[in-house]
Amino acid sequence: MSFLYHYIPKKVEGTILYPLNLLKEKYPELSVMYVKKYVGREEIMEQRLLILDCLWNDVLHFTAVHPKDLKQALVEAGQPETFMMSFYQIDPMVLDPKNTIIYLNTQTRKEDSMLEQNFVSYTPKELAQYSFLPERTKAYYVYMYQHEHALPLMYKWVPHILYKGTLDISNAVVVTV
Repeated sequence: MSFLYHYIPKKVEGTILYPLNLLKEKYPELSVMYVKKYVGREEIMEQRLLILDCLWNDVLHFTAVHPKDLKQALVEAGQPETFMMSFYQIDPMVLDPKNTIIYLNTQTRKEDSMLEQNFVSYTPKELAQYSFLPERTKAYYVYMYQHEHALPLMYKWVPHILYKGTLDISNAVVVTV
C-alpha cells in the first residue's frame, strides 16, 4: 500500500494540519514563518486551482514519494548525510477524493503550471505510480548543490497530492529519516 507524506516543519501547533490560508487565521505567527518558503515565488500563492475552486494556499500538499527516497537523493546531490527530516505518514483513504487532486508538476513554463492537463483525478489505489522521484528532480538537486550553493526546492517536478480541507494528525505515524 502506498502512503502520503507531509513534511513536518520545525514548529507545529495543535493536532490539525491547516492549509496556509487557514493557518493565517488560526496561528498567524506560524503562517508568517511558513510563507517564507515562497520568497521569490510569491505569485504561486495566488494561483487558482480551478478543479478544486480555490487558491494554491487553500490546500494541503502531500507527496507519495517515501521520505527515505527524498533524503537519499538529497544526500547523493550534496546534502550532508547527518541532516534529519520528519514527515507525517497519511493513509490515502482518509482524503475525500472529491476534494483531492493530483498535480503532475511536469511543466517547464510557469504560465503552463495551472493548465487542466497538469492535473489528474485522485485515486488512492493508483498512488504507487506517483511514488518515484523523477530523474530530473534528482538532476536539479545536483545542479543546485554544485552551482547555486542553495537548498533546492524539495518537490520540484514531483507530483503533489492537493487536498482541500484540514487533517487531524493526532494519530499519524511519524517517519524520520
